[in-house]
Amino acid sequence: MTDAEDSIIFVVDGQGLEAQSLLLAASVAKHHPDRQKVALIAYVSPRSANSLSPVTRALYARCGVQMRPLPAADTVWAKPYPHGNKILACAAARTSQRSLFIDTDTVCAAPLLGIALQDQTAVAAVPEGLPTWGKEPDKWPRAYAFFDLPMPEDRVQLTRGRQLDYPPYFNAGFISFSDLPRADTGENFAQSWLRTAMEFDHRCPIKGKRPWLDQITLPLTMKRFGFGYQVLPEAWNFSIADRVKLHRAKKARLIHYHRGVHLRRLDFYNDFIANALACVPVAMEAALLEQISGLVADPVEAAAE
Repeated sequence: MTDAEDSIIFVVDGQGLEAQSLLLAASVAKHHPDRQKVALIAYVSPRSANSLSPVTRALYARCGVQMRPLPAADTVWAKPYPHGNKILACAAARTSQRSLFIDTDTVCAAPLLGIALQDQTAVAAVPEGLPTWGKEPDKWPRAYAFFDLPMPEDRVQLTRGRQLDYPPYFNAGFISFSDLPRADTGENFAQSWLRTAMEFDHRCPIKGKRPWLDQITLPLTMKRFGFGYQVLPEAWNFSIADRVKLHRAKKARLIHYHRGVHLRRLDFYNDFIANALACVPVAMEAALLEQISGLVADPVEAAAE
């Protein structure tokens, strides 16, 4: 069998993310059924590798999800940083041409590989909803100056609230990038992102990096190494957290729910449950429902324990 040209990857670290991954894997597999074209890869942390439930293993097998070890973070960050697992997963070696990383607290509602890339080396992402980092006027200039870079003049439009025009700032829950190394650095985008994030974490004196280190260093890496970015419409990474109205979620390709309480507000929530149930033997259905019943807990807190 030939290697798939595209990979869709996510992280499993702790019981919270494991439970979320059941809905994610089943929904992604539904819309990307051909494993010769699209590899589905779960990067599993050391603490979860030996404790995945039989339900999780059965669903992964049915959906064709490969389980790979998440690279160790022991010496990577200045202090523990669970959000950084996504950078480690992105930077891991793969044989695919291009990868799409998606946060585990998401569900797939439509095919995710139909991005008409303007440049095969570009990084495709959706802008963040709100200016969660860098509102102070000196923050972004100091961040760019750390790498001897000028402030970019280009702006992206944030997706929520007043939809501000803002220095390039993207939600790191959906990132499409080339797996191929560049001739000048010998690294692909994700490997340069990891290097940039490590340097920024250990050496830059700016306060308040966490939990936004991944999203701070995403545009810094682009600017530092000359990667272009392609702004995708909000439907490619549609956040439903704290929205009063959810009618636009029906047109989303990827729904980013953050907490189970938000996902359950969708009037088509049960479709994702039914899809996951179809991916396990009948004898495991009750165990699957029990496992995902804990999604109301905060998996980010669980992963940080």
